[in-house]
Amino acid sequence: MVSNTFENLDTDKKTRIIDSLLNEFSNHTLNEAQVSRIVKESGIARGAFYKYFDDLKDAYSHLYGIAMRDIHQDIETERSESPSAYVQQTREFVEKSKDSRFYSLVKMHILHNESTFVSVFDDHLITESEYHWATQVMIHETIKQIMLEPSAKEILLKKLANILTTLATEEK
Repeated sequence: MVSNTFENLDTDKKTRIIDSLLNEFSNHTLNEAQVSRIVKESGIARGAFYKYFDDLKDAYSHLYGIAMRDIHQDIETERSESPSAYVQQTREFVEKSKDSRFYSLVKMHILHNESTFVSVFDDHLITESEYHWATQVMIHETIKQIMLEPSAKEILLKKLANILTTLATEEK
């Protein structure tokens, strides 16, 4: 967990470190990332890195959290299970990601790092409806496919809409 020491750094130093983390994790998988490159680019001591973060995974998690807050900040997330609402949220996420300084990080996460963060079985998977579970799986896969082939975005979103509409009909 990111330390209070890091949170209390002056803005310039914190920005330098965040920018270095972004560069490292946008260009290297978590398994290939190196503290040495981060500390060199940010101009901090190796010991300071470990004073701010437990390890690379901790630094990555902190940075990815910043990215998700930045991308999600203006996306309407009202709890609606309508297919059109899910498709619109997916479209907005893809577009905000593409236009974000965090795009390479998000793409690296979805294509290479995500499995590192899969936790043990989550009880909510048992209690949520099949429609909600399937919707989340389909949305995630659609985002991944769009990141792999951006020119197919509209086709993939249309397929998502069709599948979610079919699933919603089955749910009723």
